[in-house]
Amino acid sequence: MNELLKLADNTPSEAHGTLRPPITGPISFNHVTFSYPERKDVPVLKDITLTINPGERIALVGQSGCGKSTIMALLQRLYEPDSGFISIGSTKLADIDVHQLRRHMAVVPQHPNLIDASIAENIRYGRLGEEVDVHGAAERASLHEFITGLEERYETVVGRDGARVSGGQAQRLQIARALVREGDVLLLDECTSALDMGNQRNVLGAVGLDGPEEEEGGPGKRKRKATVVVVTHKMEVMRMCDRIVVVDGGKVVEEGTLDQLVGRQAVFAELTRME
Repeated sequence: MNELLKLADNTPSEAHGTLRPPITGPISFNHVTFSYPERKDVPVLKDITLTINPGERIALVGQSGCGKSTIMALLQRLYEPDSGFISIGSTKLADIDVHQLRRHMAVVPQHPNLIDASIAENIRYGRLGEEVDVHGAAERASLHEFITGLEERYETVVGRDGARVSGGQAQRLQIARALVREGDVLLLDECTSALDMGNQRNVLGAVGLDGPEEEEGGPGKRKRKATVVVVTHKMEVMRMCDRIVVVDGGKVVEEGTLDQLVGRQAVFAELTRME
């Protein structure tokens, strides 16, 4: 308790920001450098410049500890850059109200965070207090058949940290939760690590990684609502993305499609040989 009383009571910098613009337009990292507060002398990101276009599907790839998850954390404003800035459209992230920003984002982490409540409540948690299509989200996440086979169906309690469901089912529950949010930006951090190939393809298709969709305006036009950023080491997932961004030592060292990066025989090709 004494240690808690010693903590500073000032508002953290990531809580600042008052603007409430639409969360649309390109996401841009402009010469971003960042170190975690506990180790300010060890930069995790080093002068990163990166642009993600609206509706684009990006795979972040690299060895463990290279800075991929840090990029995801900065996008959520869990931390602020030490130098440089991140923007969405024409607005700096630091100027946006965090509630506005996060209301328009959906995040699926690698390790499921489930509450000790029913399946329906865990899915609805993505948009508390609103009317949402829980069953539809479960179907898109390849969960509905499993749920309807349970005695209490959608009222089945999952237990603390999802103790009563498997790892794959817990991941799909989180994906269903993200789907009901209908965010403009979707952040996926190794969220299919416990899924088999069939379920992985189904749930990634549900979040917009199933290839280009056709619109009435003409062939080849994509009909995606969200910009998708996915941290992954799976080739199948990379192949579904528009662009792969390779991070190494806190820097963006390569960008391109899967075929382009394999053909260059550089950092990405070496990573694939190590898998």
